[in-house]
Amino acid sequence: MMRLDNPRIVTAKHLNMGNLVGVTNGSRDLSDAKYLSSIDIWNDDDMETRTFKEIIQCLTKENKRLKKENRRLMKIYREIGGLCRA
Repeated sequence: MMRLDNPRIVTAKHLNMGNLVGVTNGSRDLSDAKYLSSIDIWNDDDMETRTFKEIIQCLTKENKRLKKENRRLMKIYREIGGLCRA
């Protein structure tokens, strides 16, 4: 198993492969993904694969929401920090 020192989840939409999720070692580029998978649910997927893909979809949505919240909080922190400096 490959060890990732700085794992980052990257998502993208591909014309032929649909929604993709990849895990990189810190890169924001999907082409650098160490692990790559389509998370679209297909009719021929078995129950275990469907469940796995649904979990990954939920986690990527949550990851995006947390990133937005983190950016919002950092913006507020910088604004407050600028006001509090002497």
